[in-house]
Amino acid sequence: MMAELFTFDIWTVSLLIAFATCLLSFNWGMYRFFTKPSGSNSGIDTIKLLGTALGFISLSGIPLFGIASVLGGLTALLLCAASLALFWWAIRANRTRPLSFAFSEDEPSHLVSTGPYRWIRHPFYSAYLLAWLAVPVATLQPLMLMPLLAMGAIYVSAARVEEGKFETSVLAAAYARYRDATGAFLPRRWH
Repeated sequence: MMAELFTFDIWTVSLLIAFATCLLSFNWGMYRFFTKPSGSNSGIDTIKLLGTALGFISLSGIPLFGIASVLGGLTALLLCAASLALFWWAIRANRTRPLSFAFSEDEPSHLVSTGPYRWIRHPFYSAYLLAWLAVPVATLQPLMLMPLLAMGAIYVSAARVEEGKFETSVLAAAYARYRDATGAFLPRRWH
């Protein structure tokens, strides 16, 4: 029964590996890179719980629905590769001064404008969105858009919270100049 229900061809297995690598990288960042406030808050808990659940749903959707076309599979693999490249580039840009976890209530202590931050203000969220986009692109299943939409809403909300923290900090003027010159999730010239 399982052999009939799930598809495991080269494209499916390749995307499973690529998407799982994205999720594992993001998980590493969550527990090993980003600083966390003492205790927890609902935003942090939501990202952890929903991200984990939707990650498993997306991973299951890949062999359940299969890859709709070679072009879809190739595009999904490229999205995963772009996601990983952007994620690790953002890690590198912050390696000496890690950022705080999404929805943390701490005040920003520095402004990063090197690496991918030269073009986009939220490269981590952009990297996550690229990965979540890979599964619906590969499967062409509308149901697989739900993880992208749910996590996208969380990332947009987290970005707004972070920008609000900058706007009320001692870095407000510098951040306003940076925001005016830099796109939120895509480079400014692509808007």
